Amino acid sequence: MPEISLKLVPGVNADFTPTLNQAAIASCDLIRFRDRLPQKLGGWSRFFPNPLPGIPRAVHGWSDLRGGNHLAVGTTLELAVITDGALQDITPQTLISPVAPNASATFSTTVGSSMVAVSDPSIANVTTDDAIFFNTPVSLGGVVLTGLHPITLASGGSTYNIDAGANATTAVTNGGVVPTFTTIVDSSRVTVNFPSHGLAIGDTFNFPIPTTDAVSGVTIDGVFAVIDVLNPNQFVITAPTQASAANTFSMNGGTVQLKYFITLGPPPPGAGFGIGPFGLGGFGTGVLPQAQRGTPISAADWSLDNFGEDILANPQGGPIYFWEPNTGFQTAELVATGPVFNNGIFVAMPEQILVAWGSTLSNGQQDLLLVRWSDSEDFTNWQVTAETQAGSFRIPTGSKVVAGYQGPQQSLIWTDIDVYAMQYLGPPFVFGFNKLSSGCGLIGPHAVTSLRGNTYWMSSGSFFVLSGNGVQDIPCTVWDVVFQDLDEANQEKCVAAANSQFDEVAFYYPSKSGGTGENDKYVKLNVTDGTWDYGNLGRSAWMDQSVIGQPIGASPGGVVFQHETSNDADGAPMISTFTTGYFVLSEAQDFPFVDWLFPDMKWGLFNGPQTASVQVIINVVTYPNSPVRTFGPFTMNAAQEFINLRLRGRQISFTFTSSDLGSFWRMGNPRVRAAKAGRR
Repeated sequence: MPEISLKLVPGVNADFTPTLNQAAIASCDLIRFRDRLPQKLGGWSRFFPNPLPGIPRAVHGWSDLRGGNHLAVGTTLELAVITDGALQDITPQTLISPVAPNASATFSTTVGSSMVAVSDPSIANVTTDDAIFFNTPVSLGGVVLTGLHPITLASGGSTYNIDAGANATTAVTNGGVVPTFTTIVDSSRVTVNFPSHGLAIGDTFNFPIPTTDAVSGVTIDGVFAVIDVLNPNQFVITAPTQASAANTFSMNGGTVQLKYFITLGPPPPGAGFGIGPFGLGGFGTGVLPQAQRGTPISAADWSLDNFGEDILANPQGGPIYFWEPNTGFQTAELVATGPVFNNGIFVAMPEQILVAWGSTLSNGQQDLLLVRWSDSEDFTNWQVTAETQAGSFRIPTGSKVVAGYQGPQQSLIWTDIDVYAMQYLGPPFVFGFNKLSSGCGLIGPHAVTSLRGNTYWMSSGSFFVLSGNGVQDIPCTVWDVVFQDLDEANQEKCVAAANSQFDEVAFYYPSKSGGTGENDKYVKLNVTDGTWDYGNLGRSAWMDQSVIGQPIGASPGGVVFQHETSNDADGAPMISTFTTGYFVLSEAQDFPFVDWLFPDMKWGLFNGPQTASVQVIINVVTYPNSPVRTFGPFTMNAAQEFINLRLRGRQISFTFTSSDLGSFWRMGNPRVRAAKAGRR
């Protein structure tokens, strides 16, 4: 009887019909291609034994100047650093004041000085590592306090100093007023009463928290353009709705609201005589007062990068934080001189410049298309002067910047529809922006990665690569699997995952069929031979090989894994499987008989135990749409010369599955023995 080769076409094709997909793989899970041959996917083990709180959104590995290696993990509930198996929670903390009614802060000024003394009964013992943001603008002594201010002097207790940025013209003691609003019935015109506002027609002013007046029905929230200036103490804005009544009301009910950014420094070294400033603590005890604490922040997403040995972290929509190893700081510290609201950050090379996107204008308004950057080699300096390289640029197309990324040759900026090159030019322009292509926007901020000098990303309906030939669409043979099942409501969570060792780029995505709203499936491209495969595996954050070692992938359940460390799935058997398309054994009325299957596989790692066990099921049909008859499973292993099948059918496909612990296999060129066995 003649033998028929079952050597498979490399890659998985889920777009063809099973019959059209002859001699190819039609479906799979947890496999990869090596030298164009299917094999079991590499396994993973826990990098840290316990799940982290929240859902990991970003991971980043780096080394400090002492040679220590660290892994930063940003989850929806925590920012943590893992070092030598130990985890430190460095989540930034904030506090909203007042914490009780009638506990509003007051302010004092001195003529000719920009220093403002603040007394806030809601807090105790802030430090110069802390900062405040004015959720309600405050006017006093001829100066306006708004936006973000570092604490310049901590006096202990509930008092401290900030720099107003302008000198006071009058002295005020324990004063300060918030804006008040006056409405006109059946009009959207609102007069804002705010002393020494310093505004002109066409300027904008930010009211960071909403104030709704129950009498007039008007809500004041966000940034408003000044349409008229009545005098130095009054200006006019246009409300989004007409007032139903005339009334005067104060922002936030007349109460000052401050947002504190709290940094916990190194813990005190201990107690005893001489510890702490004179007079602090009971006589002879030397006990230091406890520093003000806040509430750890939460974040929908994070972007992480390192600036030398410092880790930089940006919670989506928030400010930028930094943390330096070996300093003893318990939490990440706010970059108080940076933009207040940003959707992400990265460090641009070669000049080591921190870039933020979806950043903040000078009036405190977040602009989703604004790209801002710091001075070279100084992420704390964002002042645009002739002496610095800090600056900004507003992307002219799209509705928002989705991500920025330092690619192999240049920095890149994606909107929801385009991709731009951000090339370093040097002073005075610093960066030049050039649109590379349209219709190839990024699906989510983490859906881009680089491998072998090229940059790969996922769009809302395709995959793209930026190489020496420019931006090109990547043909995908499993397009139906991905985009017909993509959970579009959560598509911004997609993650691109490079694996340099195997020349692979995977894209993890949330599926409609999974219904979890988190990444539960993946599609994977071997960039060397252009083959695709796919499967079921949830990873919400990923990092390629780094100073940490093999790739790091974090699950939506909060577990941080290191990949390519074993043949198993976190100590459990990995269920790897694939099903071929149909092999057509005969045409017309001939009915072949198949009696033997000759396995051809590698049954283990080189010089390792050859103990893999693979089950095979044969699927048989008479016509493409006929009912499927299955035979098996039959077990294949290294001791098996052939498997006795004894079946009849015009078309057959094979399902190969392994579920044993610790094994490895790679498919070669199996064969079947078949002959004609009559007609039907």
